[in-house]
Amino acid sequence: MKRAYLQIIILYCLKKLQGQRTIYSILHLLNGKKSSQTIQDAHLFQLTRLFKTFEQLSRDELDRYTEDMERQSWISNNEIGHYTITPEGERILQDVLLKCPLPTSLNGWKHHKSTDVFWGRLSLLVQVISHLNNHHTKYLPVQKKTSIHKWLKSFLLTSGSARNEVGIILYKELLKCFEGLCDISPAVLTLRLTGHNRIGLTAEQAAEQLGLGLAYYRIQFLAALHYLMECVGRNPGSFPLMDKVLSGLDESIPLTLSTEKTYNLLNQGLSIDEIAKIRRLKRSTIEDHVVELALNVSGFDITPYVSNNIQESILHAAHRSNSRQLKHIRQLIPQAEYFEIRLVLARFGEGK
Repeated sequence: MKRAYLQIIILYCLKKLQGQRTIYSILHLLNGKKSSQTIQDAHLFQLTRLFKTFEQLSRDELDRYTEDMERQSWISNNEIGHYTITPEGERILQDVLLKCPLPTSLNGWKHHKSTDVFWGRLSLLVQVISHLNNHHTKYLPVQKKTSIHKWLKSFLLTSGSARNEVGIILYKELLKCFEGLCDISPAVLTLRLTGHNRIGLTAEQAAEQLGLGLAYYRIQFLAALHYLMECVGRNPGSFPLMDKVLSGLDESIPLTLSTEKTYNLLNQGLSIDEIAKIRRLKRSTIEDHVVELALNVSGFDITPYVSNNIQESILHAAHRSNSRQLKHIRQLIPQAEYFEIRLVLARFGEGK
């Protein structure tokens, strides 16, 4: 496709943000910045799937993309200096996403901690088993990290299968998994795999061979890995070998360090104002931490901060306005504070 897919990603984010955040909030999202604000924005504006999908994107690159889109009248500045998508940009976005949609299995937020390690384990396992089966011991490993090599040695000792059978089992499990992958070609992964007398392609080479732009190829590559992880995670008994590849990968979402400190004080029964005073932080900063807790701590109780009646009113207003814009919701329920609205949207967020 002629247009850079990364521009389409930026347009998609701008549409979701509805002019409420700066263009650099998109940079933080795509880079995977672990700040309270970025994490909250990802959930509030339903952009979690794109979290840390382009961690190498630079500020200068984003500026160039933004300037180009503004020249083409895809985006415009609103009254507070934030960019919003124009009707022309909306048309371009819909046209491209119709042809090149975001894969349904893409889930950057859930898998951002473990995707690289999973791919490292899988790609090294395929290479090593292929060479072992062909009685070839002199080759350069595709993965350099010591932790990946240690994992592989442990895996080969404890897999429970003969080494000449591991490759057959792995092939069958991958084939079974890929049967349910409808919107992505398995080639986005298999072209990258290295084995005996076969050198895996780079991302650039694979994208070119598949006729994809590099950014769209990356999205598909990540989504394919996320799909495998979800497929195995849902039914580990059907994929015992792949389950071992996933073993030990912690996909729990850690809190930011500052939020963790606030959480400890909340658990001691202190109020938001008391914590702000003790930590010498603004009340709004502690409120950010509470919203982060609502997003990431299962069963976190928000009733000490928002009454049940206000919670119901906020949810009803959000449904009526069909919007995540805080000001729109507050216009419908002026008795609610912005913190209360953010907290309710966080607790009963995407898909709830």
